[in-house]
Amino acid sequence: MDQVNGNHTQGNNETSKTNLQLHVALLSLSILALAFVTFIGNLLVILSVALNRRLQTVTGAFITSLATGDLMIALLVVPMIIVSNTKGPEMSEDGGIKACHFTISLAISLLFNSIANLGAISLDRYIAVMVPLRYKALLTKRRTATIIGFVWLFSTFFGFLPYTGWRTVYPRSKGAKGLYCQVPLNLDSTYILTVCLIALIPTVFMIVAYFRIFQTARYHTSMIANAFNSVLKNHGNLTSIDLIKETKAAKMVSIVMGTFLICWLPLFVIMLLEVSRKYFVNSYVYAGAVMFATFNSAFNPFIYAANNREYRYTFKALLKCKMSRNRINAVPT
Repeated sequence: MDQVNGNHTQGNNETSKTNLQLHVALLSLSILALAFVTFIGNLLVILSVALNRRLQTVTGAFITSLATGDLMIALLVVPMIIVSNTKGPEMSEDGGIKACHFTISLAISLLFNSIANLGAISLDRYIAVMVPLRYKALLTKRRTATIIGFVWLFSTFFGFLPYTGWRTVYPRSKGAKGLYCQVPLNLDSTYILTVCLIALIPTVFMIVAYFRIFQTARYHTSMIANAFNSVLKNHGNLTSIDLIKETKAAKMVSIVMGTFLICWLPLFVIMLLEVSRKYFVNSYVYAGAVMFATFNSAFNPFIYAANNREYRYTFKALLKCKMSRNRINAVPT
């Protein structure tokens, strides 16, 4: 009888292991497909700005910084998620944990990179619409480079901050099930809470900034329609085309921001739930939220193409292998 029970238990364990491997394999294939789309889309964005001089603006610099971070998610984070969950259990305990820690830190770094870059783009659009005559004076090339540098330094520092000791590693034997590499098992709850709170700061700024931008855009639209000459006098050398152009750019970036919030909100909610109640969320649900969040990196290039004619034409030129700088700059505006 004991032998029968032993064989039954062993069979259940083997079935459970097979199911886990199947789930990990399906998850890996899904995120690899997502990574491919993300890589191609953001590579197109970076090449577009590099080759098309009309996209080489302050806004273009911030968008390139955002696209570079998204490209790194496809090239680095996605492969590390797969490696840490498929090869981690086969490594030594120390090696598996180190691979998991690096994956989580890199993912958090690029998360903050996305948020901070979106905050910088929002600041750019806010200044362009709210104080257009001071825009070029306020956002010089040096200041733009300084902002982008700060974004990358801060996001990298904060993402790898747990390596200074701000970490609590929970043994899997204490009730954790599912995927090998899980955020709640490898980070301190106070650090996870801090991630959510710091991410909230630029998010609130973006919401307030775009509320003010659209208030101003509505005012501009009304004034242009009803008192065209008066508006031109009030804005000096600014033309109606300038106002429309800046407002359209602000609308495009607001769609990017809205997509970001939709994609990342479930993950933030899950992180907060895990802080309040350990093991409350299934690891596959958590992984699904992470995967859904990375959709944001794949969406942005399509948003640019849909809302900006210059990006749309440049993407087409690149996809048709018309990679010559002169050809791309000859695209009609």
